[in-house]
Amino acid sequence: MNLSAIDVNLVIALDALLQERSVTLAARRVGLSQPAMSHALTRLRELFSDPLLVRVGRQMALTSRAEAMTPQVAAIVHDLAGLFGGAAPTFDPATSDRAFRIAATEYVELLLLPQLNAALAQGGPRLALHLLPLDGRAVDALRSGEIDLAIGAFPPDGLPSDLRRAPLFDDRFAGLARASHPTARGRVDLATYAALPHAVASRPRAHGAHDGAADDLIAARGVSRREVMVVPHVFLLPHVITASDLVATVAARLGRAFSSVLPLRTFDLPFELPPIEIAMVWNGRTEHDPARAWLRDAVAGAFPRTREATRRKRA
Repeated sequence: MNLSAIDVNLVIALDALLQERSVTLAARRVGLSQPAMSHALTRLRELFSDPLLVRVGRQMALTSRAEAMTPQVAAIVHDLAGLFGGAAPTFDPATSDRAFRIAATEYVELLLLPQLNAALAQGGPRLALHLLPLDGRAVDALRSGEIDLAIGAFPPDGLPSDLRRAPLFDDRFAGLARASHPTARGRVDLATYAALPHAVASRPRAHGAHDGAADDLIAARGVSRREVMVVPHVFLLPHVITASDLVATVAARLGRAFSSVLPLRTFDLPFELPPIEIAMVWNGRTEHDPARAWLRDAVAGAFPRTREATRRKRA
């Protein structure tokens, strides 16, 4: 291909389309009219012999080729800005209508949403947040730009080198029982814990931090439990526990959240399990994108009290 025939403005338009997945939002992002952006998309489709954006229901989705080129295009736009010495891309949350996409576990969503929603409302009235389930596609979704951030129990040494990681907060495991349970209170001994009827959640899809994540750790200690009920996700546990003598082993912060709205209480386990470290992970190739940097700051700012509370408890 003759590179001299390529219009650099098409690269800018392509980046906006890949990031926003919307002709209207992409046009606003780069200051074009909607017809002009539609024309740019037509030219890009001809150049790549690929539709790039396709309608799926009421939304637009990227084709597989578009997903694959997203991080490369973002890096090219960033390099172009630096090459020509222009000001780096800016982000004003007060005027932006950016829709951020975060993949997280249900556990993280419960702890994060109230604070993050407040941060978004304070940062800009037109900002939007799309939450997606954290599954085995998280790494590929970060690389392709399908999501802006992933939050879960990502081990520090288990990520590809092109991804970045920052810890958010720590947690531990605890038992959960109804408030009037006759034996599950305080710190139970090992024999009592093993004899109690247990409810467990299905294994987490990926990078989880709930009862399913504790199962393997408990089994590794040689502890055998009476597992009498298995539920498909952790949010069903408090409802079955409230009305029975069943107990569960959950992340302590999750247990306290359940206890704040239902007649439940947490109790100490008769053994130690490794702590849970929740971290956020993002694509290193778009690390300097100001919108994503603002999002990471907002997420990190949602947890300072949580982190401090953990440190004080350990001290």
